[in-house]
Amino acid sequence: MSKIRTQKLSNANVKLPFKLKILLIAILPIIAVSALTGWLIHIGANSLIEVETRLIEKRILDFRQQELKNYISLARTAIDQDYVDETVDIRVAQKAVQQILHNLNYGDDGYFFAYDRKGTSLVNAPSPDLIGKNIWYIKDEDGKFLIQDLMQKAVNGGGFTNYIWNKPSTGEKTLKLGYSIYLPKWGWMLGTGLYLDDIKQQINSSRADMRASTRKAETILFLVALLAVVVTAIAVAALHYNEHKLADEKLKALTRRIVDVQEEERKRVSNDLHDGINQLLVSVRHRLELAIDHISKPDKALPLMNKSLSILDTSISDVRRISKALHPSALDNIGLAVAIRELGSDFEESTQIETQIRADTIGNRLSETAKIAIYRVVQEALTNVVRHANASVVQIEMKVDDDNKIVTLKIWDNGEGLKTPDQPSSGNGLGLRNMVERMESQGGNLSIRNGVSGGLELIGLMPQV
Repeated sequence: MSKIRTQKLSNANVKLPFKLKILLIAILPIIAVSALTGWLIHIGANSLIEVETRLIEKRILDFRQQELKNYISLARTAIDQDYVDETVDIRVAQKAVQQILHNLNYGDDGYFFAYDRKGTSLVNAPSPDLIGKNIWYIKDEDGKFLIQDLMQKAVNGGGFTNYIWNKPSTGEKTLKLGYSIYLPKWGWMLGTGLYLDDIKQQINSSRADMRASTRKAETILFLVALLAVVVTAIAVAALHYNEHKLADEKLKALTRRIVDVQEEERKRVSNDLHDGINQLLVSVRHRLELAIDHISKPDKALPLMNKSLSILDTSISDVRRISKALHPSALDNIGLAVAIRELGSDFEESTQIETQIRADTIGNRLSETAKIAIYRVVQEALTNVVRHANASVVQIEMKVDDDNKIVTLKIWDNGEGLKTPDQPSSGNGLGLRNMVERMESQGGNLSIRNGVSGGLELIGLMPQV
């Protein structure tokens, strides 16, 4: 089952259009980098938000603590006259201080409280029912002995205590920050506090603002990534269009060249048939007509018949030559190496140009189309030697390299060589370009250059099957 699934997946991948593959190769890195950047920004922003939240909370608490100290300082100033006056009865002074503290308040929930050393409530404006009661052992919802804690902080020079207490404006138990000092003359603990629920609201509001900014940055990043993807897609589409257009132009040019080559080949075959075989057959026909006229005169008819036979032999040779030029049947019968030797021998015989050939047996190392390509390259090279090289010697070498799995073809002549370095790709180098394209069409390559000792040198490499 897993093999079937793997085959289905591989088939699906193979069926992807080339354009889509290029698009995915271009877009996927952008998406991956954008996603990674967005994730890092998200993680970093959350971490930064937490750090900033703690800093904001600390600044607010520092401000509130200073605010509580200021309120206690104001309360101490308000009661100081009665507290330090030794001429007034202590009970009277304490009653006056209690009244002053009862009347002091700030905001909706700001008030002062006082307890003696035993934990008896002396001042608590929002909760008058607690006055005179001992709540030394009272605990808040977190299990803290809050009066004892406030007293200890006060005796130790003043300090802050977090505890849960009823909020007057809502009647709900709320976290409160208390600050207490000690009045040693009377053994009282004087304190006040601020409820911290508004601090949470401020922190949550700040956190929400920062998260909104983060989401805005992430949205901008997403839009930028989306724009990059769209631009990349457009660029890939434009590139694909240009490549397609260029490929169409090259295909049209190649088609024109193929047509030109076909027309040239047809013209050559037509000329060979018209100028060679046709003339020979006409001559045979004429001589046969004369032989018929002189059939009663054997001494005149016999030379005409012999001449006709000779002409027919020449015609047969021409037909074979043209047939060989159209398709090298020798490859099917005697193999590539022998066919090249035979081609060189015929070339030397017809042109009187010395032709040296060393060719290894190929066997089944090359495909039939690759053998034909090499044969055509040799054939075209010899044609070029006759037409353009003005050479007296041609060397052809075909070697088998089984270690590197290639067949090497070298053709050299001692003629004039290339007049310009770019001649193989120029407009007049159709034959040379054809040779290069023949080799490349079979997975090989062909280099064309001037030889070290002069002339033209062709080196071709064809991979073995």
